[in-house]
Amino acid sequence: MPPQGNKVDKPVKQRRITQACDFCHRRSIRCRPASEDSNSCQNCQDFAQPCTYDRKTRRRGAPRRRAPASTGGGGGETQDDDGPGGPALLPQAGRGEGSVDQGVSARYGKPSQSEAAMSTPWKAPYVSSQAIIMDLVELYFEIVYPIFPLFHSPSYIRRISRGEYVHNKSLFAVTMAVCALVSSRVRDGSVTNPRWNLTSFSETDPAIFYAETKRQLADESPSDLNLLRAHAILAIASIQNGNIRDMHRHLGTYHTLVAMDGLHDEANWPPGIGIIEREERRRLHWSIYTLDIYSSVVWGGVIRSREQQSNVLYPTETDDEYIDDSGISLLRSQPDDSSTLGNDGTTSPGDCWLSGWNFITDLYRVMEHALVRFQGNRYHSRSFLRDIFGEQSTATQASVRDKVLEMYLRLPRHFKETPPMTYDAKKDRFGFQAANITGSVQLLRMVLFAAGGTSIEERCTIAHEVVNAFISIPVSYLLAISRPQLHHLGGIGTILGSVFEEPLTETDYNSLRSIMHSMAQLLESLETSQRGDKLNSASSKLRSQIARIDAYMATQRETTTHTVSDANQLGLDRLVPQSNSTIEFPEVNGGLTGTEWTLQFPPDLLGDWTWNFDFG
Repeated sequence: MPPQGNKVDKPVKQRRITQACDFCHRRSIRCRPASEDSNSCQNCQDFAQPCTYDRKTRRRGAPRRRAPASTGGGGGETQDDDGPGGPALLPQAGRGEGSVDQGVSARYGKPSQSEAAMSTPWKAPYVSSQAIIMDLVELYFEIVYPIFPLFHSPSYIRRISRGEYVHNKSLFAVTMAVCALVSSRVRDGSVTNPRWNLTSFSETDPAIFYAETKRQLADESPSDLNLLRAHAILAIASIQNGNIRDMHRHLGTYHTLVAMDGLHDEANWPPGIGIIEREERRRLHWSIYTLDIYSSVVWGGVIRSREQQSNVLYPTETDDEYIDDSGISLLRSQPDDSSTLGNDGTTSPGDCWLSGWNFITDLYRVMEHALVRFQGNRYHSRSFLRDIFGEQSTATQASVRDKVLEMYLRLPRHFKETPPMTYDAKKDRFGFQAANITGSVQLLRMVLFAAGGTSIEERCTIAHEVVNAFISIPVSYLLAISRPQLHHLGGIGTILGSVFEEPLTETDYNSLRSIMHSMAQLLESLETSQRGDKLNSASSKLRSQIARIDAYMATQRETTTHTVSDANQLGLDRLVPQSNSTIEFPEVNGGLTGTEWTLQFPPDLLGDWTWNFDFG
């Protein structure tokens, strides 16, 4: 046995660890000595913080020993201590990790290199400072959480503030994914709250967070909730970055992991999970369900998840601060200052912002069935299926549209009207739901519209109404939701693009021109806080396209006027245009009119024009 004096060979270093530094003390985390001879503790080195001892010291009694089964505070690592008291979760004051390692090494001999690698605890690489990571996490709950509430905010923020992600690989991975998504939103001008110093976020490029998340996900356990959340968040970040292939990759990985463990059924969830994790899993399931349907509508992908095959309840409509593992309170945050509590101390149904969030899930469930029923099997005959199963539903596009409208009208007012953003997180969550409900209702309308043939006038009408619906939403919400919401405008463009492929009257074109001008104004308002080349912005490109079409229309209008005048002077009852002409003149009382002609736009006029606007 080695002499017991080994543990006190370095009295100076031991005195340093008897008192936590200011950084560790403020976060209630264990102050660990650095691995090398340094004046800074290990935590301050990890987070690039100054290691100071400026606070006033207080007299303390003997430290209390912790029982082996207790859960140690401060997010510290469990550590074996073969002293008289048995194993303890936290080392006693005055004993650093180096002393314990010396004792183990002296007792059992020096381990081999492979054994040392296996016994070395995982440690997160340095990516960004603790201050930046905390700010990005707080921003997540301000601008992303109302649409994708994948975390229980009090418990997650507490873990990040205590630096637990530095020693927990899966927690680190999902935190890097959060930082990748939020920093991309910051880059693209989504943050309008004046309290944030946006220049401070330039310390770490969003691509670095994204790449680090992918690296950490390479060998994680499939059963880890954080692994599922990390892939889900990276899919959303891929949309923000305009990388749709990566979006499909991460969504595909997520659905594979869900299928491996049957997580579409709550009965297959890990046993013994607490109330908080159960609610988080429900929110994750339905968040990615809506994202799956959304990606199928916008990019024409295959629906990977079906609501009829899911046995997962909706999240409880209660704010996070009223949820913990001991139970769920029925109290809810109020949508506005005028709301009052009932006699039982609770608010009425619909007064929690999650009520609006669950309504959006309802809309996407309707959207899934509309896609399957009205747009599915375009290239394969369904007659034999109809003979086998018969018509399972008599629903039509019109009846579905009317039912959805009834559902929408029954919503509380605060889910139908989007007030200006107040930068009060609890109040603004209702505004986020109202904005997202508006966008989702319009997306469903476009899905139902695309299912059947409609006239040019009907297409122009729905495009005009969709644009006006987006214009009614305060710009700050559109910027915060960012690309996932604004890709809906690409759907409007698809409608307009189909109109340009058909012969148009001048009245039709004037309607189209009005809609395109409204879209350009909407895009311009969204670009006011964007960084980049304004001359090549989406609104500028759209206005340039309008100008090109206007010039072509002016030329054709002049040609038409002369042709009609000449024909009437000659007394022609009808004029047959040449084979290469694109203008048709209807007969009116034996003569011709210059106001009711139709015009087919040549394909080269639109050139390589695309309605997939770049919002970044």
